Order: sequence, then C-alpha cells, then structure tokens
Amino acid sequence: MSEDTIKLVITRKGLDECISAKAKGIQLSLKWVSAGDRAYTPNPEQMTLQNELQRVEFGEFKDIGESQIQAVAKFSGPDEYPIRELGFWLEDGTLFGVISAPNTMLNYKARDGHCIQPFTLDLSAIPTDSITVEVGTENLNIILTEEMITMACAFIQSQAISTREIHHQMLITERLRHIEGLL
Repeated sequence: MSEDTIKLVITRKGLDECISAKAKGIQLSLKWVSAGDRAYTPNPEQMTLQNELQRVEFGEFKDIGESQIQAVAKFSGPDEYPIRELGFWLEDGTLFGVISAPNTMLNYKARDGHCIQPFTLDLSAIPTDSITVEVGTENLNIILTEEMITMACAFIQSQAISTREIHHQMLITERLRHIEGLL
C-alpha cells in the first residue's frame, strides 16, 4: 500500500461527530478497525464498508504530530481474504473513515493466520483534539519510540556485559578446581 496515493476518506457522519464533540469540549474514541475485500473509491457519505469481513480493536497507536497518527491492527482467525478496504469506527459505532482504492490490495489475511496491518491516518481535516484512539487489550508494541529503543539497546548491552562476566567467572572457577586437583 502506498501511503502517498491511498488516503483516509473521513465520512460526513464522522466529521459531524468530531465537530459536535469539539463544541462540547470532549474527545471521541476511535475504537475499531475493520477489513473488507472490496476495492473502490470511498465516499464521504458511506456508513459501512462495502463488504466488511472482520472488525478488531486497535493494537497500538502513536501520535506522530502534524495531525497524524500511526497505528496497527491485528486480524486473526480461520478466514482467508484479501484486504482491500479498511474502516475506522468510533466507540458509538459510527464509521469515521475509510481507506480503499480501485484495483488495490492493501494486505492479505491468510487462513488460520495473523495479519498485522499498519496505517497512518491524516486527521488534519477534523477539529484539533476532537479524537483519540482506544487501544484494545492486545497491545502489539510495534510502534517503538526513540526512548524505548535506546532503553532496549542499553539493556541488551548490559546483559552482554553480564554474560561475559559470568563466563569469565566460570573460567576462573574451572582453573581453580584444576589447580586444587593437582595439589
């Protein structure tokens, strides 16, 4: 999927809900991502996907600034299908937006397998701070921050040093046992 050519189309109902929430001083929650097997040009008036096959909670998201978020969803189970349309749903069940394009496959969900679907959502067309993302119970921890990567690298380095120290201690102990055996 080329993110330069396939964009999120925000539905009219989704935009109306965001404007209403902003006026009330509240934030709406994006809660679900759905996948379907139809490829088309999304319409702002649509209220469902053309052929929704599965709906899951968000696996993770990260605010990357400039009114954009990166997120992922994990589709699992026995069904097998091409993913050609993605729907993004508010907590109340309103279709917020759709990603699809004619003759375009976004991903593929294999039978009895898992499909991790990453995406970037441009939210610049909705009121600022009118929406957030609700992550489900299965957090995928795929989108790593620079701080998290730095901490992980430091931990791995400390474990490598510790392993070398333990190995060195084992060699010393082995030599001492050998010397004691000679005496």
